[in-house]
Amino acid sequence: MYRYTNIFIFLLLAGLSSCLTSEKNHKARIYLQGVDSISNRGFEIPEPVIKKGDLLTILIFSDNETATEIYNQPQAGGNAGGAGAGNASNMSTMGKGYQVDVSGNIYIHSLGMYKAEGLTRSQLSQTLKDSLITYLKNPYVIVRFANNRLTILGEVLKPGYFDLPDQKISILDALGLAGDLTPFGRRDNILVVREIDGRRTMGRLDIRKPDIYNSPYFYLQQNDMVYVEPTRRKPTGNEQVLLRNVAIATSLLSVVTLLVTLITR
Repeated sequence: MYRYTNIFIFLLLAGLSSCLTSEKNHKARIYLQGVDSISNRGFEIPEPVIKKGDLLTILIFSDNETATEIYNQPQAGGNAGGAGAGNASNMSTMGKGYQVDVSGNIYIHSLGMYKAEGLTRSQLSQTLKDSLITYLKNPYVIVRFANNRLTILGEVLKPGYFDLPDQKISILDALGLAGDLTPFGRRDNILVVREIDGRRTMGRLDIRKPDIYNSPYFYLQQNDMVYVEPTRRKPTGNEQVLLRNVAIATSLLSVVTLLVTLITR
């Protein structure tokens, strides 16, 4: 019996060893293969544009602090806003910042409804500054996204929502925030879902290849969704239960065999 048990354990270990990472599977896990062969030419990092539904934090400064206060009155939620809370046209500024409405506008005190959609943060800052010269001396404007958030799902260690501290983030940065891919995450087919002009667009990235730098989806935008697909090698729930039961049975069989061997000696 002891001999047959050894044969069984040997066959089991041989089967498990066949599941270990082969050279081909190992290479499939490496990011940015061949990146050293790419010339180090400069490239322009695109700046995200403002979309309908975005929430903006806008801070306005000038040489006259008293005159500037009216533009930075606290709203419900404690953030900067525009005119008085009772003004119905100012509902776009209520809450945590300036909400870009369905027409792509925000409401700015003295300026009224102001077009924001399609502009970058720096462009909106400059146009607001130019418009406020009439009302303020040496105005200065800071615009930030208040809802700069990503959703990362699938085969990553920490899936979920992520508030982004920076205005520019790449797919590699995002995966780092999520704790990187699990061993069962596909590196060659990462899905990025994005809304552009009210339409949902999708792009797929192979992070094993350095040409992802040229993809419009390499740098993520606010409210993007990233999904990492599992590989076929990932065991299903039933397979995991089966593997666990086999491991338990093997351990019990080894203990029983050892006891029988000790008793029959």
